[in-house]
Amino acid sequence: MKSEGGIGHFLVNSFGDRFLYEVNGSAFDKVGSENSFSKHFGKDLFEKNSLYVIVGSDSGLLPQYIVKQGLPEGSYYIFVEAPDVLSRLSLIIPDRGFHEKIIMTTSEEWLSCAEEIEFKSFVYLGNLKLSLSFAAVDGRYSEYLELSNQLQEELEKIQWQSNAELGSELFHLRQLENLPENRVSAVHLLDKFAGKTAIVLGGGPSLDAVIPWAIEHRSQLVVIAVSRIARRLFEVDFSPDIIVSVDPNQISFDVSKEMLKLWERTFFVNKYHVVSTLLGQWCGRSLFLGPRTPWESDLNDNTTDSCGPTVTNSAIDLAVKMGFSQILLAGVDLCHSRDGYTHAQGSNERQVGPQLGRGQLWVETNGGWMAETTPDFHFAATQIGTQATLAKQQNCQVINLSKGSAKMHEVVYVPLAEIKLETLPHSTYRIILESIPSDTVADRIVYYQTVLAELIRCQNVFREIKKLSNEALKANEAFFGKRGGDKGNRKHKAKMDRIERKLQNNYSDLSLFVKKFGIRDFLKITQGDRDRNWDEDDAERLGRVYYEAYRDSAGHLMDMVDSAAARLRSRLEEEKELPDFSMLIDQWRKDLQPGRSLAWKNIHPHCSIPAEYIEQFKSLEKEFGEILQLRETAHLQRARNWSQLGQVRGKLQVMYMRRQTEDLRSLVDNLAKQEGVEALSLTCLGRGYLAEVDNDFDKALFEYQQLLDVQEEEQNLSILEDALRRLFSLSLQKNDYENARLLAEFLAGISVVYLPYYADLLWLLGEKRSSLDFYADYLEKVPGDHVVMIKLGRHYQELGIEDGARLMFEAVLQQDNSNTAAKALLDELSKETALKN
Repeated sequence: MKSEGGIGHFLVNSFGDRFLYEVNGSAFDKVGSENSFSKHFGKDLFEKNSLYVIVGSDSGLLPQYIVKQGLPEGSYYIFVEAPDVLSRLSLIIPDRGFHEKIIMTTSEEWLSCAEEIEFKSFVYLGNLKLSLSFAAVDGRYSEYLELSNQLQEELEKIQWQSNAELGSELFHLRQLENLPENRVSAVHLLDKFAGKTAIVLGGGPSLDAVIPWAIEHRSQLVVIAVSRIARRLFEVDFSPDIIVSVDPNQISFDVSKEMLKLWERTFFVNKYHVVSTLLGQWCGRSLFLGPRTPWESDLNDNTTDSCGPTVTNSAIDLAVKMGFSQILLAGVDLCHSRDGYTHAQGSNERQVGPQLGRGQLWVETNGGWMAETTPDFHFAATQIGTQATLAKQQNCQVINLSKGSAKMHEVVYVPLAEIKLETLPHSTYRIILESIPSDTVADRIVYYQTVLAELIRCQNVFREIKKLSNEALKANEAFFGKRGGDKGNRKHKAKMDRIERKLQNNYSDLSLFVKKFGIRDFLKITQGDRDRNWDEDDAERLGRVYYEAYRDSAGHLMDMVDSAAARLRSRLEEEKELPDFSMLIDQWRKDLQPGRSLAWKNIHPHCSIPAEYIEQFKSLEKEFGEILQLRETAHLQRARNWSQLGQVRGKLQVMYMRRQTEDLRSLVDNLAKQEGVEALSLTCLGRGYLAEVDNDFDKALFEYQQLLDVQEEEQNLSILEDALRRLFSLSLQKNDYENARLLAEFLAGISVVYLPYYADLLWLLGEKRSSLDFYADYLEKVPGDHVVMIKLGRHYQELGIEDGARLMFEAVLQQDNSNTAAKALLDELSKETALKN
């Protein structure tokens, strides 16, 4: 049951908001769109020099609100709309658009629109932002669900590619923090396991079924696990040979910290930018992927990297480089299980329940059924397909052990019973240990001193770059008369030129890195309004911003290098027979690494701790134990947010309209397991949809009526409205006009868009005067609905009220003189009048 005309007509609420009911429903009825936008978005949509990609435009109200508030300098807005909605919005969008910096487009065209405004500058600045309109969050208009997922995936890919090209400040920070521990490169693992079989354990739901099999065949497998499943592995007393982690964010520590209990028989292979609280507190041996330093250096010789975007991608890439001929994947599902879960037991995601509100991208599984997935999973699956293709070229077969996994290019599904394995001749631990350099006190001291010397070298260069930048700033000010009356003197320009040559020639390698590190500051040169004419002040600003970027970037790097050097000196202190324990403890606490005390004790088992420090060591170990036990983390809260039911209603609608019976049945079954009034209401709604798909209309009526009973306790107007619409439609099919009348009256009380349906029904029931009144009430609020105007005109004509009929037909033609139906009816009316006369 939709408004006639597909997307419906514009309505106007009591706040003067002109909106499409099919898009926004009653979202702005209580406080109006402006108050709603102000409360929801605050200042988030008004940052300078940003590109906002916004899903949906809330019937055009959101771009109008942004224009009214005033666009920030240098910012652009791309509203990505559903084609039907954009077509309807063309009626209200001014000929020149809402604003020259506001673009209204579709999902097929948004990227080309972004390219026209050089969107990559915003990407490099970190100022490309995805936002959702109220309509996109609500999902009332179901097309927004897929649109949101599509754009999220495309933007994630763009951001990942940008980070791969330029790196990010957080990556560089972690790289410098990890310098002491990034001693041994994973290059020593290359081709050490030719012809053998590895199993990569990911965090997907299928992991649970494979773990017992992997334990049984432990002597025939090299086990490589992603760090996020460490809690589960610890629960079942299963230590992998290698555990892999790549994420630089602190939340990665929250989800992976149990790996710190698995150090005795496991090697930690980490990306160079892994979160340092994992690496610095690891008690065992570790190997790193990628370069040691973020700048060109001999320290980066003889290293190897791995591809992303996820830890699973890195683990697979590592396995291929290690020479395995067969790589088994377990828990690498990259889609939802049939019961709505995205992760295996032991994970925070599993703990909070199925993520029924996420997904709405669909992929085929190895078992042949369709499963939901998310944009990040879909992107990772695509990358694994590329990796498997390259692996095959190296005589390595990638095999997935799960029927429920997403199908991936060149990844073959093989059931567990058909996997062929050979016993490894030696333990994996022994093979790896014999393949990597020793780790003696002397080895570590030489390494720390070498790296410290490199940091001191770079620090001197950064200091010189900062000094030269300050000199160039003064010369720039003098040239433009900002430092007295020497304006335009060429000696100032010549000095700037000399400084620039020195930066490019004498310090070419590090000056380039300073630019790359401070890319966001350097890109400020290109910010601002592009079309205006530049004057002398702009030229002065250009030089000032350029050298300020040099100065600030070099200064920031000096601080980071100072911190890294202090950490290296602390590590050198750790190697002494009688270290300065006060210095060590201060550094460990500063790094938020109380578990470093255990790592130190493990490396130096024969060193004794002075009596005055024993209590501090006990305190550090107690604190570390409490951290490992803590379950109420930021990651758990994020998992709870993902398990909300916000978009489930829209998903149910999409599945119903597309007759995705099995998917609908699965979603309803999973909803039935959840608690709360919202879950119960959605369960009833879904069961009603299922019954209709199965042509069991009596059961559908029962389920929708059950929903109405539930809603008496705690109303959700959108769910209630969906049920009333279906009940109305079914009542008409069963010729139960009295019940249909009650339902139409109820719906008309929710929104004016239902008045024509109520009026139609009253006309059929013979209550023609009331019917005409309701048509008239509707047209007062929606004066441009030609379908209803023509219908009312014909009713007037049928009742012999010729003047009323003529008034309606002429009104339509005044608004649309090409309306052939109105013309024909007016001609017919004129002929009837002429015959009577």
